[in-house]
Order: sequence, then C-alpha cells, then structure tokens
Amino acid sequence: MLTALGLSATAAHADDTLAELEQRLARHGVDAVNAHLLSHGGGAMSAFNRKTAACELPAVSLAVRLARGREPHALGAHGEALRAASGACAGFVLALSAPSEIPRYCATLASWGPAQMARELRRRIAAIDADEVLRANPRGQSCKAAYLYELHHTRVVVRPMPRASTP
Repeated sequence: MLTALGLSATAAHADDTLAELEQRLARHGVDAVNAHLLSHGGGAMSAFNRKTAACELPAVSLAVRLARGREPHALGAHGEALRAASGACAGFVLALSAPSEIPRYCATLASWGPAQMARELRRRIAAIDADEVLRANPRGQSCKAAYLYELHHTRVVVRPMPRASTP
C-alpha cells in the first residue's frame, strides 16, 4: 500500500511539474521556461525530456512549443526528445508540429550508431506505412520522406561484410 501511495505521489508531482511549466509558459513565454529548465544544472531539462521521449502526451505537447524558442541548447534537447517520441507517438508529434518542423522531428537520434540507425529508420518508415491515417496524411508523408532521405543520404551506410577468402 505504501508503494502505491509513493507511486501516486510521484505521478502527482510529475503532473504538478508540468502544470507549473505550463503556467510559467503562459506568464513568461518560451524562452523563460527554457531558461528555467536549463538553470537547474540540466536535471530539470533531462527529466522533462525523458517524459517527452516516453510519449507522455502533456510533455510532448509542451516540448513542441518549447522547441520554438531561441536558446540553442534547449532547442537541441527538446528536438532530441521529440525525435525519440516520434518513434512511438508519431501521430501526436506530427499533429502538433508545423510542417516546417517535421523534418527536424522525423530524424535519427544522435546516440544511435549506424546499424541501429538503419534499423530504426526502416521500422519508423514501416510504422507510417502501416498506419492508415499517417500513410494518407501529408504530415505522415513528409515524415516518411525525411526518414527516407536520411536513410539514403546520411551516415547510415550498411554494407555487406566482405567474404573471407578460402585458401
């Protein structure tokens, strides 16, 4: 029972944190919220972006708005989290994004190596093709095009291993 109370208290705190960030956004604007998140040694930014990457919808919604700020470090952190989220809740990320933002969010994560990058890009392309709404939607098609471009034009080069010669 104590564990259940602890989990609900943690969830309530997370909701309070997002609500506080939303209020700060309404009062002071995007750049003030990003400065606030960065002023706590990156811990607050990291915690917020973990929620975004995990597709917690209120966090994703807020991250899309915060990614429109001016602070480069904050933009990079939010962009990375939104790229992670677009693999699990692409429809939501794309619905909130401006058409010009879609290629930025439909891209690979910096932490992926070439093999993981190729696998994940192919998985995400297949997920868009399998989703009737995304497949028929211009935003879904834009996202797929961004993934295809990256698959064919970036460091994602997966070559077959040379065959060992036998003497």
